[in-house]
Amino acid sequence: MPRETTKPRTKPAPLYRAMAAALTEEIRRGVHPPGQLLPTEVELGLRFAAGRHTVREALRIVTEQGLIIRRAGLGSLVVASEPPALFTHSVTSLSEWLRYPTETWRETQHSEEITADRTLAALLKCEVGRRWFRISSIRRGSGVTTPLAWTEIYVLPKYAAVAKRRDHGRTPVHQQVAKMFGEAIEQAELDIFASRIPAALAESLEAEAGSPALTVVRRYYGARNGLFEITVTTHPEGRYTYSMQMSRASHPA
Repeated sequence: MPRETTKPRTKPAPLYRAMAAALTEEIRRGVHPPGQLLPTEVELGLRFAAGRHTVREALRIVTEQGLIIRRAGLGSLVVASEPPALFTHSVTSLSEWLRYPTETWRETQHSEEITADRTLAALLKCEVGRRWFRISSIRRGSGVTTPLAWTEIYVLPKYAAVAKRRDHGRTPVHQQVAKMFGEAIEQAELDIFASRIPAALAESLEAEAGSPALTVVRRYYGARNGLFEITVTTHPEGRYTYSMQMSRASHPA
C-alpha cells in the first residue's frame, strides 16, 4: 500500500493580522466609509476578544496601508477605501539614500544649460551666477501608473554628456559621472522637507497645483571639482515613502 503523506500544518495568522485583514475588508466594502470613525479600541477588543496591544498592532497595519489616520482624543478616522498607490524605498545604508531602487527609472523631458539665480542658488547651495547643465525628468516605478516624482539633475556643464548615455534613465547620474570622467563622491548632503506642487509641474505629475509634496535635495561633492551634482526631486503626497532601518551599535564593556 502506498505510504500516506501528511501535509505540514500551517500556523494560523496572528490575531492582530486577522483583525487588520477583517477591518481592511470592511473598509473596502464600505462598512466603514471614508470620513467615518472606526469603533474604539475598547469596542474592537471586545469584538475580537483581543487585548489592547493586539488591537493597536492591527490598527497600525491598517494605518500603514493608508486607509486610516489615528489622532489622540479622536480615534481612527477612515480616509480611503483602497490602499493608495505608494512606493516604498527601504533604506539600510548611506549608499541607499543616495540612489533610488532599481525598479524605478527616469524619463528625460528636456535638458538645457542654465545660470543659477538667487532663488535657485539658495536651493542648490551654490553661488549666484554659477552655470549648470539641468536634466529634467519624470521618475516612474514598476507597477505604479502615476508618476512618482519630478527630478531636476544639475551637473557641471562639462559633464553634460551623461544625458546621452543609453543607460542614463536607469543609472544614478553620479555613477555615470564617475565612469565617464573619473569624478567620485567624496562627500554627500541630503535635505528633505515638506513643500507643495508647483503649478508648472502639476500636469506632468498628474497632481493638483499647490497640493502637498515631499522634496529631496541631494548634493554630491568630489575631490577634484567640489560640488559637481545636485538632484532636486519633488514627490506628490502619498506616492513615495522612505523607510529607514536602524539598529543600536554595540559598545565594548
